[in-house]
Amino acid sequence: MTDPAVSVDHRRDMGVFLARVIRLDAAALVRVRPAGPARLTLWAQLPFDVLAARSVAGSWPDDVTVAAADLLETVSGAATLVLPRRRDTDWRGSLPPERGWQPLDSVPADVVRDLITAGQQAFRTIGSRAAGESLLDHETLRVRGDTAGAPEIAVPFRLLLGLARMAFLGDGPVAVAVSGPWLRLAATHGVVYRRRSTALLV
Repeated sequence: MTDPAVSVDHRRDMGVFLARVIRLDAAALVRVRPAGPARLTLWAQLPFDVLAARSVAGSWPDDVTVAAADLLETVSGAATLVLPRRRDTDWRGSLPPERGWQPLDSVPADVVRDLITAGQQAFRTIGSRAAGESLLDHETLRVRGDTAGAPEIAVPFRLLLGLARMAFLGDGPVAVAVSGPWLRLAATHGVVYRRRSTALLV
């Protein structure tokens, strides 16, 4: 197995992603996979049932799961990128497909920010965990594809919260797409995913 190879600048990108994951869950795992001839993708399961991903330039030898804290220490330290102890068997859940995505809509970043702000204000006023879970599942946004007969898809607040907590929003719009049971929101600095239920189809 070849060693990982990531430039200093792109290690910094990895470090930002990892630090945000650890801020949400100090014991979080991160899964790193090759994503083409000169790219890799980092995956992390956020505590509110959202999958976050960020791609950077570099080469990666294999599909590897490690502790996010261990990888952050590695990318922030030694000149040679050393793979931390593997935790492959500890990863739970599947990853979304690479292909077969159907674009639905492109939502301006300012609209998404306003929805996030409103949701976060609601979180501050609620008084119970159950109410918080209900808010995470609240249908914050509805989108529909351009093709005839395309279903309307409800986007739960937890996905928008994932964009906010991972600081993925930039100036560009947020692209919404579906593939089978998966829902994807792609923003300027990263992507969030969630498996949706048939209840989210209208």
